[in-house]
Amino acid sequence: MPNSQAPTPDLAANPLRPGADWQQLVRVALLGTRQSPDALPTVPGLPAGPETDEASREKHLLQAAGALSLIRKAGYLPASSAGPAVPVAPAETQATLGPNGAQALNVLLEGQYADLLPDFLTALAEHQRRVPHPQLVYLLEHARTRPALQPATAAVLGQRGQWLAAQNPAWAPILAASTLPQSETVWETGTLPQRVSYLTSLRRQQPEQARELLAATLPQEPAKTQAALLATLRENASAADAELLGQYLGSKSKEVRQTVLPQLARLSGNPLPERLWQRAEPLVQLKKGLLNKKLMVELPTTDWDKTWLLDGIEQRDARFQGEKAALLGQLLALIPPQLWAKQWDLTAPKILELVAGTEWAALLLTAWAEATLLHQDTEWATALLHWRQPRKNPVPLPLEGLARLLTPRQMAELVLPQLSATSYFGPDAHWLPLLMLVPGPWPERLTSRVVELLREALSHPERLYRIQYATSQLLEHMARVVPATQYDLCAQPLQPLLQDVPYLHNSLARLLNTLHFRQQLDAALEEPPGPG
Repeated sequence: MPNSQAPTPDLAANPLRPGADWQQLVRVALLGTRQSPDALPTVPGLPAGPETDEASREKHLLQAAGALSLIRKAGYLPASSAGPAVPVAPAETQATLGPNGAQALNVLLEGQYADLLPDFLTALAEHQRRVPHPQLVYLLEHARTRPALQPATAAVLGQRGQWLAAQNPAWAPILAASTLPQSETVWETGTLPQRVSYLTSLRRQQPEQARELLAATLPQEPAKTQAALLATLRENASAADAELLGQYLGSKSKEVRQTVLPQLARLSGNPLPERLWQRAEPLVQLKKGLLNKKLMVELPTTDWDKTWLLDGIEQRDARFQGEKAALLGQLLALIPPQLWAKQWDLTAPKILELVAGTEWAALLLTAWAEATLLHQDTEWATALLHWRQPRKNPVPLPLEGLARLLTPRQMAELVLPQLSATSYFGPDAHWLPLLMLVPGPWPERLTSRVVELLREALSHPERLYRIQYATSQLLEHMARVVPATQYDLCAQPLQPLLQDVPYLHNSLARLLNTLHFRQQLDAALEEPPGPG
């Protein structure tokens, strides 16, 4: 007996698109079936008449409208994919935030106190806590467009967060920023950031194996990839890396050369530092007289040629004016500044005093500041930060980079004597740029002295217009670096001023509110775990 039932529609061959089909149907209906050139959507199981028949076309439009309306009201599940099943997320191994911590995290993700989010995520990882499941998508989306936040985000995702991030290609960079061991397949098939992350992780655990893997791979890679992969040798660097780095010092790509040059300049056991010193030492000499000393500077007598390039010296450098000045500047920027102190038996502060007496002060200061950053010389960093340049023709120095070479305590000890010796606060205070570079946590002595200076300055309304901008900038900085435990130290002297300084009311209130909120963040790290 033949089967009288209608055949089951082939949904795979003719899939439903309720949203798109409805919009198409509306367009035809608004223009009219006669005027509209668009084809009517096909609904599986619904017979369609010939498109050329006007009556049939009108009937089809009405039937399709009724069917699609019901489908949209009832909800529609597309046909299941034939792709491989997604594995279940592993069980969590870390405790999550508690309810108060989750609420505080929501405040951060909504944009309030946004600059506190990186530090909070870092502290969360240090306390071996993770983000609650309901907030994972919000955090992943927030970090997706913020590369600087991705390593801290990857550390607090937990097992489900890592599983979730693997399902969305847009979140792949976050996983690539993780310090957790990664699969070897990432090296063969991953994106460049993923490969860099894998190699960096391998360098921490097995530096020799990472170097061998790099040596075998680099010749087949384009210059941009070579530069990114060679940069991973900064991790766990050793003299054994010098041979591989030296092979690429003469690369045709400037990006590759500039990647390996500073690494070679820092490594012992390779001939580059000695070659640089032999070139530079005759050009900067200390002349000793009966009563004084003087620096004598000469430019190289030979023009640039490819032999300079073998030592990593480019023909031009935007940091220095003039071709021959650029040759000398690049040499000095690569040589450890302590070599000059040892050569002349002088301290860094004394050398800086001598620099001021030469016409080459800008070149010497710029180059030695760069060398200080390259070789992470804390003694020279302290001297450069402490040295007060003449007001006429000051040389712009990388103060922020130099400050990062010192610990918060060292920076505080550098600034405190200057604060103790002054009773004046204003935008032209010579110590203010340094104070703005002191990272957290500030010691109580520093906070107390700064609050004292602020309170005295703000008690004179006639001066507010001069110090308004500098004060607001300082208060913003303090909100980040003053420990939350010092809330009372700030609140007791400054809170009474909220009504007296209307121009600074918002900045003062933000300082106190931020410190109070940071107290809540600290408490959240010790809160009992919540659900999820």
